[in-house]
Amino acid sequence: MTAFARLAASLIACLFVASLAPAQEASLQQFGPYVALARDANIVKDVKVEENGRIYLLLNPDFKEKEITLKNSSSLKSGYRKWFNGEYELISPANQGKAPNEYTDWVETTGNYIEYYMDGNLILHLAKKSVHKP
Repeated sequence: MTAFARLAASLIACLFVASLAPAQEASLQQFGPYVALARDANIVKDVKVEENGRIYLLLNPDFKEKEITLKNSSSLKSGYRKWFNGEYELISPANQGKAPNEYTDWVETTGNYIEYYMDGNLILHLAKKSVHKP
């Protein structure tokens, strides 16, 4: 293979790989200033972010009797921050008047990442678009 052919093949390979990155980014669900790195759509039907930054969840009614644990951090899966109550985990009690098919479980944070857990399993992981590097 000539040097020119190797260079051309390398250039084509680079362009192909570069074309995949936008497709992967586009496949991430976007909710206001956040992207969902993970979402269990069976539990979390939708996410709504208001202009004031308050984040709401629309849960599958089958799971409204479950407790949700939240963590927020500055870095991906590390650098956890304390919530307003001084704890590293914020608990949303089960069925605290949650009406079926209504947005509930709101939270406000300046953290770059927010993790939502149910029964010890990650059900939603949000990242601010401004810090997320695909």
